[in-house]
Amino acid sequence: MEKWSTASSDKLYNLSNWGADLFSINRKGNVCVHPSPNSKYSIDLRVLIDDLIKRKIKPPILLRFMDILEGRISAINRAFKGAISDNEYPAQYRTFYPIKVNQQRQVVEAITEFGKRYNIGLEVGSKPELLIAISFATGKDIPIICNGYKDKAFIETVLYATRLGYDITIVVEKLFELEKIIALAREIGISPKLGVRVKLSSKGTGKWATSGGDGAKFGLRISEIMTAIELLREEHMLECLNLLHFHIGSQITKIDKIKSALIEGTRVYAEMCKLGVNLEYVDIGGGLGVDYDGSKSSYFSSVNYSVEEYANDVVYQIKNICDEVGVSCPNIISESGRAIVAHYSVLVTNVLDTSAQSLTPDFEEVLDSTETLAPTVKKLVDIYKSIDRHSLREDYHDTLQLIQEAVSLFNLGYLNLHDRAVAEWLCFKIFQKINSIVERLKLVPEELQNFQLSLRQTCFANFSLFQSIPDSWAIDQLFPIMPIQRLQQKPEINASIADITCDSDGEITSFVGENGRTKFLPLHRVKKNEDYFIGFFLIGAYQEILGDMHNLFGDTNAVHVTFNRKTGYKIDTVISGDAVWESLKYVQYKGPEILKHVRDTLEKSVASRKISIEQSSHFIELLDRTLVSYTYMGE
Repeated sequence: MEKWSTASSDKLYNLSNWGADLFSINRKGNVCVHPSPNSKYSIDLRVLIDDLIKRKIKPPILLRFMDILEGRISAINRAFKGAISDNEYPAQYRTFYPIKVNQQRQVVEAITEFGKRYNIGLEVGSKPELLIAISFATGKDIPIICNGYKDKAFIETVLYATRLGYDITIVVEKLFELEKIIALAREIGISPKLGVRVKLSSKGTGKWATSGGDGAKFGLRISEIMTAIELLREEHMLECLNLLHFHIGSQITKIDKIKSALIEGTRVYAEMCKLGVNLEYVDIGGGLGVDYDGSKSSYFSSVNYSVEEYANDVVYQIKNICDEVGVSCPNIISESGRAIVAHYSVLVTNVLDTSAQSLTPDFEEVLDSTETLAPTVKKLVDIYKSIDRHSLREDYHDTLQLIQEAVSLFNLGYLNLHDRAVAEWLCFKIFQKINSIVERLKLVPEELQNFQLSLRQTCFANFSLFQSIPDSWAIDQLFPIMPIQRLQQKPEINASIADITCDSDGEITSFVGENGRTKFLPLHRVKKNEDYFIGFFLIGAYQEILGDMHNLFGDTNAVHVTFNRKTGYKIDTVISGDAVWESLKYVQYKGPEILKHVRDTLEKSVASRKISIEQSSHFIELLDRTLVSYTYMGE
């Protein structure tokens, strides 16, 4: 029997590479979460889930590890501090958190609290986000940057907040916005803090490359920048302009794309300074990527650079050009929201069923007696009995041909249902046998390299893909997924992960594997009455806010956890997931009205003696319990 260890599982799921030293496997074979990279302290995920279930908190459960947020903020600031020191950079760096990445109150609250020592700021792109930022900035030294389109109410709110002492910079995205800002500033009698976003020719890579380049949605072209400068000069407001902003996309996979944007953006900064614009800040936007698949490559789910390399390139490129041109180096701002929050949350849920695992008929008896079988099925039995590594290719092709032949014969009425079922069973058994041989081969024939998809089983898990990880469905974003227990044992099956919605798109068929992206997830055969859990990792960025209500599956239970050296963990907050009545309310249904309509119908049925009073009462009680129950699967 092949030896298997937790190190084997670590390699199989590529955990050490995508985990950023925040996740590991302990001796029990359970996944653990660490508060900071390589910390000796950890939380056993399986133990935590068991404890939460004892507290009547049911899966799916979104676990938010708040300490990780602090660690990520520290790591980014530490990298820039080192780069500033190494390059003898004469100005400062400041992190801004773009609220759109995850607007959850507890998340923004934790980030602003952890970010105090780094003077962290907040970036907003809408009126609701502006109000969130103002509420957190009240009584605190938290600067705010406003991006996105802005109407009169947005601009007025910023201007009055500025008069009250808030540190808010309005970034001009379009020239008509600047005209509105100037007019309102004159009317209110206040000098605003202004920035301009330049539309660079440089573009990023991957899914969000269109955020940069000449066709980008936001930003001013160079000619428009010149117009804005002259307009501000004419209005005697040029001194208000102190920030230059650019952004070429989220999850930039290649460091050379970042360098190109930095060079172009810094050239714009230097030229604006030479025109008499007193710029103090360059905001390089977001783009610092997350290595979702652990490949450390330029693939769109990875990045080919480290945080340290990113920070060093930013500082070096800006300083190099400023020194060359002879202008002062600006203070640097970045908006690395994805890199701050992606790692902090993990969705854990239970496996509900694995097709072909426990209820599949067993036709072992046909291997001993084939007299009653159709000739086509007999040939499959012969292949199963004789297959070895020398006949792999031939037997594989013959099996494919025979199973197609069996289907044709069945459709023509020459093969009965039993023999059709036996043929399917034999095909699966043959592929299993081929797989066991292929796993031991050093050189695998090309046509056998993808045949494992034939063995892929469908694993149903208690979650909604559209609610919890919508980017997996919408843009084919890759997220690490793996079991959180039994990792000292070798997985026996290859699976896809299907959710509990009634949409055929609610299935994940692309996973992080040992050698990059793979089309199946290795899982253990679920034992009878076993609670078997899988975790979805690195889902803290965007997923919690983008989720939709497909099939009216609502928000999951969420638990905020911090590390405690004495007890292992401390539960800070439990946020109950949506009950059925809450999901119905989203689409304008009211629970009491539903019960009234049903009760009226039941009374008519009781009167006509279709059902008894007891049956009617039981049905109403059942509906009442359903309305207050979790939208996901229970007992």
